[in-house]
Amino acid sequence: MATKRPNPSVHPSRHAQVPEEPRRKKQKPNNLGKKSFKKAHTVNDLKSQVRSLRRLLEHNDDLPPNIRIEKERALRTAQHELDEEQRAKKRSDMIGRWHKIRFFDRQKATKRLKRAKKELQGLESGKVEERQEAEKKVQDAQIDVDYAIYYPLDLPYKPLFPTKKNSKDGMNETQTGSEEPEDAEDKKEAERQGDAEMWAKVKQCAEDGTLDALRNGKLLGEANDDSGKLESPAPTMPSKRKRQKEKTEAGDLHGNRRERRAAQAAAKEESDQDSEDGFFE
Repeated sequence: MATKRPNPSVHPSRHAQVPEEPRRKKQKPNNLGKKSFKKAHTVNDLKSQVRSLRRLLEHNDDLPPNIRIEKERALRTAQHELDEEQRAKKRSDMIGRWHKIRFFDRQKATKRLKRAKKELQGLESGKVEERQEAEKKVQDAQIDVDYAIYYPLDLPYKPLFPTKKNSKDGMNETQTGSEEPEDAEDKKEAERQGDAEMWAKVKQCAEDGTLDALRNGKLLGEANDDSGKLESPAPTMPSKRKRQKEKTEAGDLHGNRRERRAAQAAAKEESDQDSEDGFFE
């Protein structure tokens, strides 16, 4: 069944006399728009929450004990959430910064691994020493691939094969591998660099089967131990009124200004008399 055409508001014979209405742009509802600033920036919201809770605890000495305990607990929770958000943001920034360099290192290491395996297959009937050396090359090449993949994401990446570019003065400047990797078959293989301690750790984790934990930063010791604990908030400073009260109480113990001056004058006279008696003796 054909659809019915809409009934025009203007008769076709009067189209030349009546101007057409301008088309209005359809507006989306407010709830379908982009995220608000606070939702897109949860770190700022958490910072303001922590700041307000600390001010509340510092400047209100008359809070009931149950309210103070509740606010301190809320402060610890907000501080923990803020630390987690900042850690996640740092991790995301680190991944984006070193993604390209890690990709090129993985490509170079994969080429070396394929070449080493091919060389090992060609030595099936060769000498034992040559086969052992070729097997060691295969193992090292596999560790290089694991190094580029499972290097901890929370740490600044140290390239295995940084590229070298000639400067204007003719000197070689080492870069961080931002250029496209050269074919190793055409040129001599570059010497492996990177972090030697991390390379050895990757090798150990490959034997233990804990490479994923290393990549996610679960084997970094103290950095991982503190992530799952609620940190206690920083000690709040006593309020201004309380500090003034303590100051006045301390002043009462020593007397007012007039009494302190009189005591100082009496002590000075006694010391002068003692010195005169000792002189004439």
